[in-house]
Amino acid sequence: MSWHLKEKAQALLAEEQGTVRKDWGGRVAFGLVYPNSYAVGMSNLGFQTIYRHLNALPGVVCERVFLPDPEDVTELRRTGGVPFSLESQRPLTDFHMLGFSVTYEGDYINVLRLLTLAGIPLRAAMRRPHDPLVLMGGVCAFSNPEPMAPFMDVIAVGEGEELVVELIERYRGGDGDRETLLDALAAVEGIYVPERYAVAWAPGGGLAAVTPRAGAPAIVTKRRLKNVNAFETIATVKTPSAEYGHMALLEVGKGCGRGCRFCLEGQVYRPVRHRSLDALRETVAQLAKSGETRIGLVGACVSDYPWIGDLLKIVEENGLEVSISSIRADSLTDGLVEALARGGHRTLTVAPEAGTERLRRVIRKAITDEQIVAACDLVRAHGIPNLKTYFMIGQPTETREDVEAIPALAELMLERLRVPDPSGKPFGRLTLSISSFVPKPWTPFQWAPFDGAASLQTKLEIVKRGVRRFANVRVLHENPREAALQALLARGDRRVADFLELAASFDGDWRRALREWEGDPDFYTTRPRSIDEPLPWDHFDVGVKKAGLLREWERAQAETPVTAGVP
Repeated sequence: MSWHLKEKAQALLAEEQGTVRKDWGGRVAFGLVYPNSYAVGMSNLGFQTIYRHLNALPGVVCERVFLPDPEDVTELRRTGGVPFSLESQRPLTDFHMLGFSVTYEGDYINVLRLLTLAGIPLRAAMRRPHDPLVLMGGVCAFSNPEPMAPFMDVIAVGEGEELVVELIERYRGGDGDRETLLDALAAVEGIYVPERYAVAWAPGGGLAAVTPRAGAPAIVTKRRLKNVNAFETIATVKTPSAEYGHMALLEVGKGCGRGCRFCLEGQVYRPVRHRSLDALRETVAQLAKSGETRIGLVGACVSDYPWIGDLLKIVEENGLEVSISSIRADSLTDGLVEALARGGHRTLTVAPEAGTERLRRVIRKAITDEQIVAACDLVRAHGIPNLKTYFMIGQPTETREDVEAIPALAELMLERLRVPDPSGKPFGRLTLSISSFVPKPWTPFQWAPFDGAASLQTKLEIVKRGVRRFANVRVLHENPREAALQALLARGDRRVADFLELAASFDGDWRRALREWEGDPDFYTTRPRSIDEPLPWDHFDVGVKKAGLLREWERAQAETPVTAGVP
């Protein structure tokens, strides 16, 4: 092992508060892997939650693994080294189980890169009895895990707080035989063993059927927590090297009742389950006693928490400052913005998503221009210097006029933001964060085509040209080609695994892999899906009825006869 890399790991540990270190003797060794950088992984609340719950089990030792930095990968290859865990610097092959927490489709390639660096066979069918059991969890595991299915022994479908306990119980109760263990796990609700399912293809290239075998269930049902108060979802390991390392993160509940037609999270985390005010009061008090000074409230729509006013009072009574990542413009109140300003908030974030009220109705985000302007007034009234807004381009039924309306709306907002705040200080900056719409499984837009990188680039230029004359407007955006990759992985089937394996062999160079892959990316991305076509994720039940999604898809299209795209 490189001494340089070991010292780097020890330096990260030295900065942490709340690290768990356990003796390995007689325990199941679980490597919890975030397939991205340390800074990104340690900002993920779900990753931190599972780390804490696994280490709370007496018969388990859980250690974290992250994707090495590019220069560290080079050093590992030069020295013949392998990736290792943070806590004890053990190689991945020492663990009984490796659980990958996957939140973004773009990290699929990193999963395979880590396995390759560790010397673990990529394909589940090629693994040997002594290899770790390789698992995948996170939201990607229950949206559409099929592109990753050939590489996974086990996929945890759903919320993992209870599921990981049953997983460990089955592992400890087994006789060490891999196939017997997989049979036992396949019988657990929320566990998907891909090798126990045969996939057949239709003559035209689409999916024909997914057939279970060896006693596996025909439909894999997502696990969901019935009592969210039974599990605290908080970040217990603090580090200055994480994006939100300066604050304690606290989840106020799961799910969102708004039903935006583009939103995966708003669908797959149903039903909405709020933590009780009493449960949150207890957690906030504990955080205050532990010396925390700032708390970040996390959830699909925190400002919709039914007792948000009371919760803010509890936070203030405990002497803590509060932060909220993004707020619905139509649920902003004077008291909420005042509390955020007192807590040191320097940027308020809202998400109109579209430039026109017509397109907002199509995506079922019925926020009016008037409500957006009112949010601007509240920002200035309480002295918050910056406003950040989220927009998406490439959404179904979008026209050139919808795209041109984004800079027009920015100009309207600036008219209200330019007034001095009560102390006389001027407004700082308006940020337009522009993302590209990717049709996601389990949403009413799962049948919609992806717009295409070239069209999206044209739309981006319209927005950037439209705000160029404003000195205090900044445009942030992703590369539309990155969105095209996400569309391929979000909507793909098991054949996309060949592309992923190719990209991993090119050390993550997915552009080269696309050029050399024999598959057709457009088949998965820009091609519209027929409502009668079997979808790669149809053999899952995540609590969302296909008939309901279809009704919403038809209603969205009925909002306007205009077709998508920029003329």
